[in-house]
Amino acid sequence: MGTKIPAADTSLRSQVYDSLRDALTAGRFAPGQKLSFRFIAGTLGVSLTPVREAIRRLVAEGALEMRPSRSVRVPLMTKDKLLELRDIRMALEGLATEKAAALATPAQIARLRRIASDLLAVRSRGDTSADRQKIREFHFALYAIAEQPTLLQVIEGLWLRTGPYLNLLYPHFIASPRGPERRLRIIKALQTHDASAARREMEVDISDALSYVAGLADAAGNIAPAQPAAEPKRRRGRSSPPASGTLAFA
Repeated sequence: MGTKIPAADTSLRSQVYDSLRDALTAGRFAPGQKLSFRFIAGTLGVSLTPVREAIRRLVAEGALEMRPSRSVRVPLMTKDKLLELRDIRMALEGLATEKAAALATPAQIARLRRIASDLLAVRSRGDTSADRQKIREFHFALYAIAEQPTLLQVIEGLWLRTGPYLNLLYPHFIASPRGPERRLRIIKALQTHDASAARREMEVDISDALSYVAGLADAAGNIAPAQPAAEPKRRRGRSSPPASGTLAFA
């Protein structure tokens, strides 16, 4: 029989994994960014053991690439690969939106309105980190309404791969009023339970954003920032153990 892992250790490993997933899907890491195991452990205030396990899982899911010297990299992507992911996301997130439109309650719609309003506020301040987080929050609050847990899990896996590319939407694409206007149309479609209209708006939203990023590819079809992102500098000092449920990348 194998050694039983204490419940506290299992919880910590799950928190590290969830924190890295959240950071990737919210675009807190840029395409090509390199991260050392020690940086991740220090930022989250944990030992290397749960970091190693979380990274192994994310590498297996295609969200990170293993690099030499105990480091990982956010994968770079080709135009063809991104367009493939765009089409898959359009189909699955369109389906989730369609199902959500049939079930949305006034309280759920009110929550989406609040998130859309918050997004406008952070965007007006130029807070790109909060902006990306609110984009993610809006989408997943909407998809959760569909009550399709398997579908939601698959969508989360797709966002793991495309989330870092949210960074390439700034500043030019994001300056367009199309995004805020489309979110309001999606909310209106949910209000009237117009499933086909809701699905159509979501599909166009995803298509516009990822087609724009795909258009940034070079002549060889590679999509990358002008300069690959380096690992952020962490403040010196000894990390404190995290309180339960507080693991996060700022």
